[in-house]
Amino acid sequence: MIDTSRTLTSDKTWLLRSAALTAFTTALAMPLATHAQSVQADQSAQNPTEPAAASAPAGTEGQITEIVVTAQFRAQSVQRTPLAITALSAATIAAQGLTNISDIAAQAPNVVLQPAQAGGGPSVQSFIRGVGQVDSNPAVSPGVGTYIDDVYYGTIAGANFDLVDLDRVEVLRGPQGTLAGQNSIGGAVKLYSKKPTGDGHGYVSLSYGRFNNVRVNAAADIPLVRDKLFMRITGVSDSKDGYVTRMDYACTHPGTAVPSFATTSGCQLGTLGGKSVTAGRVQLRWTPTDALEVNLAGDYINDNSEGTPQTLLYAKNPGQTPKTSINGVSLGTASGASQFISYSPYGAYALDVYSKSPYLSYATFCDPSPSDQTAAYCATPRSATKGGGGSLTIDYKLGSDVSLKSITAFRRQTMDYVDDSDTTPIGGALLTNSLIYREFTQELRLNAALFDNKVNVTLGGFYMDEKTNLNSRIDIPPFDFLGRDVVPAKTYAVFGNADWKVTDKLQLIGGLRYSKQEKTFNFGRLGVPGSVAGFHPDGPPYFPCPQAGGTVVNVAVCPVNGLSGTFKGDNVDYRVAAQYQWAPTFMTYASVATGFKGGGVNPRPYNLYQVIPFDPERLTSYEVGFKGDLFDRKLRVNASLFYGKYSNLQLPVSSCPANPAYPNVPLASYAQPCSALLNAGRARTQGGELEVTARPTDKLTLQGTLGYLDIGFKSLQASALSAGTTLNSKFPLASKWKSSASAQYRIDTNSVGTITPRIDMTYQSSFYTSIPNTTFNKVPGYTLLNAAVAWEAPDGKWMVTGNVMNLTNKLYYYALLDARAVNGLVTGFPAAPRQWRVTVKRSF
Repeated sequence: MIDTSRTLTSDKTWLLRSAALTAFTTALAMPLATHAQSVQADQSAQNPTEPAAASAPAGTEGQITEIVVTAQFRAQSVQRTPLAITALSAATIAAQGLTNISDIAAQAPNVVLQPAQAGGGPSVQSFIRGVGQVDSNPAVSPGVGTYIDDVYYGTIAGANFDLVDLDRVEVLRGPQGTLAGQNSIGGAVKLYSKKPTGDGHGYVSLSYGRFNNVRVNAAADIPLVRDKLFMRITGVSDSKDGYVTRMDYACTHPGTAVPSFATTSGCQLGTLGGKSVTAGRVQLRWTPTDALEVNLAGDYINDNSEGTPQTLLYAKNPGQTPKTSINGVSLGTASGASQFISYSPYGAYALDVYSKSPYLSYATFCDPSPSDQTAAYCATPRSATKGGGGSLTIDYKLGSDVSLKSITAFRRQTMDYVDDSDTTPIGGALLTNSLIYREFTQELRLNAALFDNKVNVTLGGFYMDEKTNLNSRIDIPPFDFLGRDVVPAKTYAVFGNADWKVTDKLQLIGGLRYSKQEKTFNFGRLGVPGSVAGFHPDGPPYFPCPQAGGTVVNVAVCPVNGLSGTFKGDNVDYRVAAQYQWAPTFMTYASVATGFKGGGVNPRPYNLYQVIPFDPERLTSYEVGFKGDLFDRKLRVNASLFYGKYSNLQLPVSSCPANPAYPNVPLASYAQPCSALLNAGRARTQGGELEVTARPTDKLTLQGTLGYLDIGFKSLQASALSAGTTLNSKFPLASKWKSSASAQYRIDTNSVGTITPRIDMTYQSSFYTSIPNTTFNKVPGYTLLNAAVAWEAPDGKWMVTGNVMNLTNKLYYYALLDARAVNGLVTGFPAAPRQWRVTVKRSF
């Protein structure tokens, strides 16, 4: 470990900032507490028997609606839960036109949920307070836990779920190692479906929008046995054309030496960013007695969406990459300009004479001349997921104050995705992946209310058995091989949580969780059928490899075949918190909590020396905050401050460090190409969040959020320094500032129903997408506007909603990939331009 005193100044700066922010928060909290105490006095005078911890009311006309959450294993008002939580109701999700998990990040301060970058496939990159995971390989543990109806989903691959027929979404910020369990070091995102009630109600919703977007969503609640057995059926179909157009370069540039890859008479090869999803869910709810409730659910998804939208922004021959031209046509100039670039935000790099559109790509998803001298081949550009799962949840009341919950779940999904990393007709990097992920989980919880409900206790256990099979073809010159990787893993955990109501106002909370993990990485490396043995112009020779079944592979790859590496470890997480209920509508809290993310072995070794293990990362976080509902619940203000100590943090690198197991092997012989994880060192994370909701009138609702994040390194390991990380490096996807604001006004009419216009603004300051930080992977800050107007019929059975997303047609990139050191390229992932959608919903 290399320590430094460089951070002394920044720590002083943080202390000053923290003191100022604490003073501001205290100044804000004191009058709020005073007002809340006066409200309590007034309420006590009117109703002296009202309990101090009344159940959360639904909210009367003009009041802010209350949301009940289960973050602490029991139903509580979000305003009485001592955690930094953003809870979105079904009404909020519908009003803002949110359709998948990545859409909800704008509503939660210091939360990033976005589609994966190149090679990530149908995945979502989740970061909370700067803590998360970029790598979407399921063999690598996520940093933010994802849950559907309390069932843990163990990977970010295939996790960009549609928000269909939900009751609520809970976003828990800060480490949730005790409450949520493993790999929730940054926090957790929890989705809860609407339960069957047997009321016979349902709806059908039809949407149409830009890019030929057709979305059909329907649900029906069906009573099977009166008051005993109910069923709810939900389905969704969502299709949309892509917004990045792939063109055939030979067609748009007649006379070029670049070969044509078109299969039709037109110049368009296809699009990127398109969507084609069909999914369904069936739930059965059985309540044979007042003491027993059984919920059985099954879901299936068929997502055959297009590949990730990616465009070329910079292209320069770095000198060591063999694939830099095709038929004499160069990849780019010495300055980084290229005829394959239509638009670049960096300067005069776009030499394309056909188009200047930022939404155009000449990616062919073909390699006309693979390094192993096999035949030219093409892959279908897609980011697909197919599969499903089921869960059985049993709630049984053992007595008036004791209950048992069992959650059994199984899921199996296949994900097929292709990445044309060079985004040109050159064929410099083409990766095809077929990933099968399977998991089985079992969780048991025993809840008890003791001593006249003054103590609530939860004891439980958790087991997970998961397995990942990754079949791939890696075509990155000079390597061309078939990967056959199998990663089985198991997790065992026991946990306990207790809260003690010391007085009517003071509560103390404590929790512990012990986790034990085992994960084995089994690597397979085979040659592509038809490979030719001998020396190749691209690089090292391809020879028959006995360990790879006699196939012809690159000599560097051969020794990896049959290798395995195992990670074993255990961990204890804890949480201690105190909350004080100054009044029924005002609470303050303080907590200390820990979390961890599992270790492993580099899942993508290109040679024997890159099979490098990495240890679990850990975070200890200190948090204080308050939650207040004021002025007869016309104003809600929630705020939090946090400080975290981060150790052994895992970071992706593109230049592998020295392997201590092979001290005599020169680093230069195996450092690149590299795509690995390593433990970088120690860091700290600190900042604050503010969430405000106001109902100044019965018809007007105002909302705003503000998040501040300061995360940086305290010390670095030597391996991190060799990979280009410095103490000044900024963390990936970590914006210093995030904010949002919205206004919604309900217009009631006597004859035609209700009209509700709404506008939403989000802001995100600049951030880097990788380390080392460069000008070419820094995403500038941006502001987005969305607008909507909804009409609801007087009887509530018909609703028509119009949404406009990215109202100002802002061009921005949600990620940038600086691969100049590897292949001389910089590519960008543009977000969608302005879109509109009209939705008609019929309820019955």
